[in-house]
Amino acid sequence: MDQSNVYSSLNDFEVNLFIQMRKLNLLKYIGILFFINVTSAQTLTIDQSYQLAVENYPLIKQYELIEKSKEYTISNANKAYLPQVSITAIEGYVFGDFPTMGNSGNDSKFKFIGLGQVNQVIWDGGATKTQKKIIEASSNVDKASVEVSLYELRSRVNQLYFGMLLIDERLKQLEIQNTILRNNIDKVNKLHENGLNYKTDVDEMKVEQLNLNRQKKDFQYTRNGYQTMLSYLIGKNIGQSKLEKPVNPIAFDTLIKRPEQLRFANQRNLVTAQADMQKVNLMPKVGLLGAGVVLAPGINLGNNKISTVGVAGLSVGWDIKGLYKNSNEKELTKQQLNQIDIQEETFLFNTRFQMNQKTADIERQTAILKDDDDIVKLRQTIREGYQLKYDTGAGPLIDLLNATEKEGNARAEKALHEIQLLMTAYEYQTIKGN
Repeated sequence: MDQSNVYSSLNDFEVNLFIQMRKLNLLKYIGILFFINVTSAQTLTIDQSYQLAVENYPLIKQYELIEKSKEYTISNANKAYLPQVSITAIEGYVFGDFPTMGNSGNDSKFKFIGLGQVNQVIWDGGATKTQKKIIEASSNVDKASVEVSLYELRSRVNQLYFGMLLIDERLKQLEIQNTILRNNIDKVNKLHENGLNYKTDVDEMKVEQLNLNRQKKDFQYTRNGYQTMLSYLIGKNIGQSKLEKPVNPIAFDTLIKRPEQLRFANQRNLVTAQADMQKVNLMPKVGLLGAGVVLAPGINLGNNKISTVGVAGLSVGWDIKGLYKNSNEKELTKQQLNQIDIQEETFLFNTRFQMNQKTADIERQTAILKDDDDIVKLRQTIREGYQLKYDTGAGPLIDLLNATEKEGNARAEKALHEIQLLMTAYEYQTIKGN
């Protein structure tokens, strides 16, 4: 239908409303496109990758389970001070003479006996308090173990993130070589068209260009694989996101700050809390006691018939068997603490050994990188010299191609050494801890 016909069938108000709606829809469409472009062009940093990997890892859910388990267990421990009620009912045949006095009126051997007891703890020797300390310490050990596992994700992120950065640098260098070849191909084509050059020169350059394209495809497929793995690891499709090249942390301190150290500290706290429970076992327990007995039929004592008996008072209990084991328990606690100390000492030894290895790698890579700039400049000068010779007909094509390839290799090695130095620096930080 013609647009003018549509407008003619509407009044002025409806026409204006129709136009405004179309403008609004157009603005929405433009906004969506802008959002898509912004999203696809966003930058991803190494620190963001660390955080996203932790948030996406299924083990992170363990934190909530550990906390809930601790809350329920502590709640159960607090109920130790609630009154404890015990009821027992017995109905059966009584062996022997059931005590009676006077005329019982009922000599049946079938009796019913009901027993009831109520205990209220006043002081449990510190058992509840110590039990809650053990629960808290055990929960902290579990949380620290989860933190250790999550920290290991950093190494995976480093491998993938810096692997992609290295490929990006290689693709840049290949593009530089490709640009040089493309310019030379244009020159040689013009010379060939004017009969001033051989077609084989054009073919030689095209072969080199095809070789570069093949390398480019190989790197692109490898990068796609790294991108897929990193996206899966962080739980986010990074798509066309640009990876930010991190700054090299120049200052390298030697203070180790790893989550394993917190786990060792929490393990010591747990052993100490468990040792406190051994002290609690040596303490007396004080409480209130109420007990009652129901007999049916009752016991006749002269003119009185007893069918219920009750007692109430203060109860004190003291189990001294803990005294026999106390000295051995103390030695066991010392042994457990010594084992933790040895484990931590071994961990720190291995960590410092790895840090020394990375420090040596950083020094070596830094020294190599200092020469790379000079090598690239010289290779570029040499290639430009052969370019001039070839353009003036004073040199063969093969020399120009070899010089171009060597310049490309020099640039590639420089890019490789830069990324390797960055990766080694971040591996050092990962080993040392933040």
